[in-house]
Amino acid sequence: MRGFAIIMGFDGLGWMLHKLIGIPLPSHVLGLLLLTAALFLKWIKLEWVDRSAVLLTRHMMLFFVPMLAGVSGFIPMISQSWLAVAVSLTAGTAAVTLLTGGVTQLLMNKRKEKAHGQQQSF
Repeated sequence: MRGFAIIMGFDGLGWMLHKLIGIPLPSHVLGLLLLTAALFLKWIKLEWVDRSAVLLTRHMMLFFVPMLAGVSGFIPMISQSWLAVAVSLTAGTAAVTLLTGGVTQLLMNKRKEKAHGQQQSF
C-alpha cells in the first residue's frame, strides 16, 4: 500500500506543478519524471514502489478502456482523414521503436565497456 501511495503522491505532485506553475507537460508525465528523479537520487527506494508498479503495469490495459471508448466518438472524423491517421501512427511507432532500440544499444555498449574496463583493472 505504501508503494501505491508514493506513486499516487508523485502523480499528484505532477498535477500540482502543471496547474500551479503551468509547466507545459501532462501532469502524469511530470509525476513520472519526478518519481524517476527521486529513484535515481535514492530519495525513494525501488523496493518501496516495486510491487505496486508491477501490479499497475500488469493491469495497464484497463487504463486504456476509457480512452478507447472516447475515441469511438471521433470515428467519423478519423474516417475522413484515415490516411493521415495511418501515417502518423506508423511513423510514430517506428520512431519510438528505433529510438528505444538505439538507446538500449547505447546503454548496453556502455555497460560492456564498463565491465571490460573493470576486468582489466584486476
